[in-house]
Amino acid sequence: MPIISNFPGGSGSGSGGLALAGATNIKTLTAHEKVYIQWTDPEDLVVAGSTLASWGGTLLVRKAGSMPTSRRDGVIVLDSKTRDAYKSTYFCDSGLTDGTVYYYKLFPYTTTNSYTDVEDGGFSATPNAVALGNVSGITLAAAGNGKLSIKWTDPAATVVSDGVTLATWASTVVVVKAGSYATSPNDPDAAFTYTSTTRNGHATNALIATGLTNGTTYYVSMFPMSTDGKANTNTANRKTGVANRITVSNTPSQSGSLTYNGNSQSPTWSNYDSAQLTLGGTTSGTNATSYNAAFTPKADYMWSDGSTSAKTVSWSIGKAAGSMTLSASSVTLNASNLTKTVTVSRPGDGTVTATSSNISVATVSVSGTTVTIKHVNQTTGTATITIKVAAGTNHTAPANKTVAVTAQFMPTKKTLNDQTWAEIRQVSDAGKGAEYWKVGDCKGITINGTVGTLAVNTTLYSYILGFNHNSAKEGAGIQFGTFKSALNNGVDVCLIDGSYNGYKTDGTKLFNMNHWGNYNYGGWIASDLRYDILGSTNKAPSGYGAAKTTSAVGYDAPANTATSPVANTLMAALPADLRAVMKPITKYTDAVGNASNVAANVKTSVDYLPLLAEFEIFGTRSYANQYEQNSQLQYDYYKAGNSKVKYRHSATGSTAVWWERSPYYYNSSSFCSVGTYGSAYSNYARYSFGLAPAFMV
Repeated sequence: MPIISNFPGGSGSGSGGLALAGATNIKTLTAHEKVYIQWTDPEDLVVAGSTLASWGGTLLVRKAGSMPTSRRDGVIVLDSKTRDAYKSTYFCDSGLTDGTVYYYKLFPYTTTNSYTDVEDGGFSATPNAVALGNVSGITLAAAGNGKLSIKWTDPAATVVSDGVTLATWASTVVVVKAGSYATSPNDPDAAFTYTSTTRNGHATNALIATGLTNGTTYYVSMFPMSTDGKANTNTANRKTGVANRITVSNTPSQSGSLTYNGNSQSPTWSNYDSAQLTLGGTTSGTNATSYNAAFTPKADYMWSDGSTSAKTVSWSIGKAAGSMTLSASSVTLNASNLTKTVTVSRPGDGTVTATSSNISVATVSVSGTTVTIKHVNQTTGTATITIKVAAGTNHTAPANKTVAVTAQFMPTKKTLNDQTWAEIRQVSDAGKGAEYWKVGDCKGITINGTVGTLAVNTTLYSYILGFNHNSAKEGAGIQFGTFKSALNNGVDVCLIDGSYNGYKTDGTKLFNMNHWGNYNYGGWIASDLRYDILGSTNKAPSGYGAAKTTSAVGYDAPANTATSPVANTLMAALPADLRAVMKPITKYTDAVGNASNVAANVKTSVDYLPLLAEFEIFGTRSYANQYEQNSQLQYDYYKAGNSKVKYRHSATGSTAVWWERSPYYYNSSSFCSVGTYGSAYSNYARYSFGLAPAFMV
């Protein structure tokens, strides 16, 4: 059959017969001392459905130096009798010498031992160790004194090709060298060498290269090593770094605050790591002050400026809040107690000082925490002692505190006329008037000036109407009446002007209640006489200078009424030493008038020279608003039965009508008065009658 001639016989045929085609799809891989081979065995020879030759096996023959020329020219490495056993699996020829070229040939054979020897069945391979992949993520950083921190990620654990492991990671050798990179893991000039046998052991936990020189740039080479001893020497495994101390960026400082508590305290520090810095200096304290701690970098650390010496850091304990208590908040000085002491209690050692608001009454001195308050010339009066505690070593200055001082030094008892007005005021303030004098006792007053239209320069005598008269409503003090003609056995007199019992309504300042009309509108508090004749107030009533209207009102006397009196008034004509000690009196009187007999119309007025009211004189009511008496008391002087008759101051043999401050309840034109026989009357407001006001010291 002609086709038979188309089948190769091969020079290596055995006993003869038909031979098969050669092996195909030959692939090789090399590794350390190994060659991996893969191929596809030929098919049986089949013609027209008849098998002419069957595959029996394939010989793999190896020869060093040249290609095998026959199945007998070389070493039979493998006689594979399982078809396609190495079609998808590699056969490993091991025990070879790296770097040697080996020649291989595949000889398929039939079941009748007819061998195929074709050129395409030969190939060569050179075994060599396979290098691992590169490392990655190399980071270098200064790690301390002569130290360099090194981190990296090792390559894959194996090198695999077509399912065959050609190399396995065994270690990574790190070579640190000054001046240049190492070209092998065994560089003799290396400053530091390290072999890492734990894969990725320094990916997060740095390797610390030691024994280096600070400030020197080092060339770091990584050599991944396979189990076959193959080193990866790629330049991708290199990086430079500088060995040096680690920088402490921020100087520590006190965190939060401390306040003195009497115990030893230590601060909390921010930016302080005990692994980096040594803490020294003063690190604890008790007193409130500033202290100095010292921070020194440890051997592997330095400050950001490169220095390693200690830095001084100030810290402090603040002062606690100061406080103060006094053994007394008020003291009274008198003849039995010329000095008083007050003890100051305060924490700490703050200096105690004290001042007096009125050194004419009391002086003050301090010894340690004892404050001594002394009288001055046995003067009656008040003073305020202000006590201060300065900030001490451990406490702030507390708020100041005060001690109220009342000095009660009574003058020597004398007759009323022999006492000065200032002494009388001292006795009055002490509430001891009744111990010194009695109701009716007299004291002379020189009246010098013009009162309305009356020019007067004479001495008349005031007398005591009562002690603390109606004090719950009117105020405490000695109330005096006016006037008597002599110190002893004088007759009661009232001031009269040259128009006595006459009248005008043209504004002339007669001793009438209102100068521009015959009205009692607004009552006593709104009357013209109260303001411009008596000077009981220095604030004019509403509508002053014109006829009164039903809406007329007056005002309480200001505090300076006695010391800044209205000109040409009785107040202005009184001696200055009397005016200096006069007290205001709160009086209750009908303040509406105009035929008023209504309780709500009884109101207060503050006065310094008020006229007396009907009930205060008589103890009964005839013409006044019946509700006035609910807030009034009869004066002790009149309660004792003294005469209510008054004589003219300039003609003591002639009796006179004298004004009261109560408006007549029945009409709008009259005020109450006392008649020439000492009886209650009402009289028209336009008439000029006698004046006998009261005052209080």
